[in-house]
Amino acid sequence: MSFSGFSRNGYSLPAFFAFLFAVCLFSPARADVGDMMINSDGTTEIHNMSQIWVSPNDSNVVMIVWRDFRLGYRRVGLGVSYDDGHTWLDSLLTVPPDCRHSDPIIRGDRLGNAYPMTMVFNRWGYDYFDFNIWKTTDNGASWSGPFFVLDDSTGYEEDKEFLAIDRTGGIYDGNMYVAWTRFPNPTIMMFTRSTTGGTSWEDPQVVASPDTSGGGAGHYAFPVVDADGNVYVAWNGWLLIEEEYYSCQKMVKSTDGGQNFTDPEVIFMTNYVEEAPGGIRIYNAPCLDADITNGPYRGNIYLAVPAGVDVEHNSPSDIIFLKSTDGGGSWSSPTRVNDDPEGPPVYQFHPWLVVNEEGVIIIFFYDQRNDPPLYEKFDSYIAFSFDGGETFTSNFRVSDVSSDPEYGLTGSSTADLPKRTNHTFVSTLESENSEGMILCNYIGVAAYYDQVHCTWTDTRDGNQNVYYSNFGIPLLPPRLFLPQDETYQLTLYPTFKWAACGHFDEVTYNLEISTDSTFATIDFEYTDIDTNIFTAGTPVDEVTYFWRVKAHRIPDDTLSDYSEVWSFTADVTAPDVPTLLSPADSSIVTAFSPDFRWTEESKGSPVFYTLQVADDSLFPAGPEFYEYTDIYDTSFALPETLTDSTVYYWRTKAKDEAGHESVWQERPFQFTAIHFIVGDATGDGVIDVADVMHLINYLFIEGSPPDPLEAGDANCDGAVDIADVMYLINYVFIEGPPPDC
Repeated sequence: MSFSGFSRNGYSLPAFFAFLFAVCLFSPARADVGDMMINSDGTTEIHNMSQIWVSPNDSNVVMIVWRDFRLGYRRVGLGVSYDDGHTWLDSLLTVPPDCRHSDPIIRGDRLGNAYPMTMVFNRWGYDYFDFNIWKTTDNGASWSGPFFVLDDSTGYEEDKEFLAIDRTGGIYDGNMYVAWTRFPNPTIMMFTRSTTGGTSWEDPQVVASPDTSGGGAGHYAFPVVDADGNVYVAWNGWLLIEEEYYSCQKMVKSTDGGQNFTDPEVIFMTNYVEEAPGGIRIYNAPCLDADITNGPYRGNIYLAVPAGVDVEHNSPSDIIFLKSTDGGGSWSSPTRVNDDPEGPPVYQFHPWLVVNEEGVIIIFFYDQRNDPPLYEKFDSYIAFSFDGGETFTSNFRVSDVSSDPEYGLTGSSTADLPKRTNHTFVSTLESENSEGMILCNYIGVAAYYDQVHCTWTDTRDGNQNVYYSNFGIPLLPPRLFLPQDETYQLTLYPTFKWAACGHFDEVTYNLEISTDSTFATIDFEYTDIDTNIFTAGTPVDEVTYFWRVKAHRIPDDTLSDYSEVWSFTADVTAPDVPTLLSPADSSIVTAFSPDFRWTEESKGSPVFYTLQVADDSLFPAGPEFYEYTDIYDTSFALPETLTDSTVYYWRTKAKDEAGHESVWQERPFQFTAIHFIVGDATGDGVIDVADVMHLINYLFIEGSPPDPLEAGDANCDGAVDIADVMYLINYVFIEGPPPDC
């Protein structure tokens, strides 16, 4: 392989590597590297879709590949650093005649050999696709390849190849696996392997074909190898439910080194997201890694994917994490990785996941939280898990400047020549539609123990450029999980949970609990806690408390900042049984849908009620059984129409926000539902002088009629007239017979 751009500038390859040797030999002591542009071409063409690799044998060696349009059409750039990312030289990978490169990836094997890989296609009409792969066994001093993976895929478009290499030391150690999507629609998930270090490849096989109804199998096939050498391929697929397609994550598994695979299974339903504010395309593409260390989480498989937070199409997205501890047989409930407040329409997308040599899970992603109210500008953020994915730390902002998507449009905003510019390359071939706005499909993160290396697409210089940063995993403020903020606790011995901020043998925590939100006084303090789950040993009172945590990293005697302050209210008392008021016991109710009232049971936490109404005192399920829950008032208008002339029973019970619940009343109230009482012209449930006056007003001075009108027919002759007035007078004043229709 040659560095075509470097030789174009007049340098020879021996001079290039002599320079790198000098950099490696005389570079200063290692320190974190702040945001740095890697592509040095100085053009306003786009550079995106970057991936990164750090040598496991010499952590000074770092390589980045990216999609590079410096010549006006798709190529792939390669950046190499021999001094832990402090200085870089970059150029373009060479391509076969009349071809172009795209979709780069870079991986390494257990021995420290690096393998850049790209898609290669014919620039004259997209009628030829293949994959190229190179190999270096000496950290880039020499290269072999490119080797062709498919040899001939004429008639297909092969897209988004991802590479996994077995690094387990097992029987399949060194095997290389590539998964990708074959177009045109309907799409097919494809797979191939190499047992010769990438110099030759087996015939590709289909791991997921289109649905029988005609829908494509999906996109973004991603391979991963677990600690036992099992191979998994996951992708964003589609599930047909009642003639509707739903986005989901699917997976297949091979236990024989990629020779045979299981049938596809759905592991997670995804709310599909297509575009973030600013016109950034989002891909519901999964990213996976496995813990192959000898630590406590060995064998776990981890998956990160963007997913919409609402069921509506293209809703704001979170980074969702799942894990399997049984070889993909089952998966955990989804965990939200990003820690920004829920509610604002913030999108997180393009996650990349890696597990370091000590089993720490690292997830790197784009985030638009820092640009209210439009939430268009984006940053790169990162989160860590030290406990096998049970908790994730507070998020750490990697980029020190927010990027504006508008500047990602080729030619939309031209900045001064970027820093580290040499001179502009001149394209010798026709230009290509670069789709510069979309930031493309992925970013990259790699780690050597606790030193993290990140690469992403950044627009701070007026166009899309490849940026890089490295840093030691910081001691972040603890991220709080339990008790959830502003909730009520059922116990006087609450359990507290926060994110692990470091390796358990290196970090302890201090927990402070106070009735004062400013912590001027501290009611309870627990120090040197060696776990991130802690149950208080001293009972709290039934009042509201505020709590916070800070971490102490023992090796360097460093304290984190305090966490956020959350509150909880201890509440161990169940609410009393409500007293029933109306309908009164043994009463007659004339309303079609009566109102129910009971006494309020006030206590520390909000109380809500359940109401049951039935035609049987045992309240069995049936057509005349009605139950209403989550009633936050002490009165309730029945939405149902009760059956006329039927005896009903009713009761209520109270429940508070802490989860305590009262019992039902010892004896329910009984009432008879009658739609109206003959002679009760006012509808107040009794027959008296008011009904006489109501009828007189109706008959002689155009007053309102009885409701219903039949209630005024006191003598039951089918008409409402003066005879009914006389009948009521006789009943009310001189003990005449009652109305009795």
